[in-house]
Amino acid sequence: MRACRIYAFLCSLLLLLHLTPLYANDIQFTGFGTAAIGTLLGNDDEPFVADPVSGGVYDGEIRFDQESMVAVRAIAQVNEQINAVVQITAKGAQHYEAAIEWAYVEYQLNPETKVTAGRYRLPLYFYSDFLDTGFAYHWIRPPTDLYSIPVSTLTGVNVRNTHYFGSVGLSTQIWYGAEKDDAGDVVADITKSQGINLLLEYDWLRFRLVHHTLQLGIEILPFIVDTPFGLIQVSPEPFKHGITFQSAAFMADWGNFIWRSEYTNIDNEGNEDEEDSAYGSIAYRIGDWTPHYTYSYFKGVEERQTHTLGVRWDFAMNTSLKFEYANQHYETDGGDTLVGPVDAGEYRTEALSIALDFIF
Repeated sequence: MRACRIYAFLCSLLLLLHLTPLYANDIQFTGFGTAAIGTLLGNDDEPFVADPVSGGVYDGEIRFDQESMVAVRAIAQVNEQINAVVQITAKGAQHYEAAIEWAYVEYQLNPETKVTAGRYRLPLYFYSDFLDTGFAYHWIRPPTDLYSIPVSTLTGVNVRNTHYFGSVGLSTQIWYGAEKDDAGDVVADITKSQGINLLLEYDWLRFRLVHHTLQLGIEILPFIVDTPFGLIQVSPEPFKHGITFQSAAFMADWGNFIWRSEYTNIDNEGNEDEEDSAYGSIAYRIGDWTPHYTYSYFKGVEERQTHTLGVRWDFAMNTSLKFEYANQHYETDGGDTLVGPVDAGEYRTEALSIALDFIF
């Protein structure tokens, strides 16, 4: 059924473009993908979350589909000021079901300002716009201690302005939208999702600040519980609360030296504990090779620390091969975590993964 909806959407888009003869042939197709393999090194290690958005998790078996994916993007020029963009993504962790990740219209208001309306990537992190494009960064995946929000898209309006003050560039992005996810028994309704993103650039330095707020409503559909007194229907009360997300990033590209760092704070009104996460990553290009080290942490209902060692090899045009080792330690009081329900205690996980990233 989902494939039929995607096919119908694309047919409608192509029909619309066909009605504009001057630009009907101005359609650019690009794509990217990842073929990945990973496993845990210890037989008793807890699962390692590789992709919080799709639910990709490595366990004690060798897995080929948890981070493997492919995407195709079509950019159609409707006229001199308007572009239509559609991106279809299929991820292995989601059984390669094709999904419309992006579907928006972009209006070039003036040389410095663009207005986007439709479904687009929520710009919470530095790598949000190309989160799935592994070829764009030196890791196999951005640090999941920080990149751990399971929602990556938003439907609404997005305005971006870029202005240069001499050699200093300032990009300002504001957005407003909503998103609803019906996962069967649980319905998550995100409303009043709004924020601002400021990016300051000077020579080889970049500094980024984000402030984002939203209202999250959760509705759990009635379910049946088998008790000693018979079957009982439970109808939980729906609830709604606000969430505030703030982040800062500092990036540097000086010659062959690469530095990446981000910090986030999440204040969830429905939870007494705030969540803090951060990472620092250093890399150095040596010809076609880029070795790197990253330290990341998460502090909230559980505490995690991860050390990641890896190397990227750009052995061919538009293609890179990556090897990565991650050593993760976390403490929890028990209950539901990113890897599912666990008992209270301390856990350590070692994961090894290899990925082939490409663009076309």
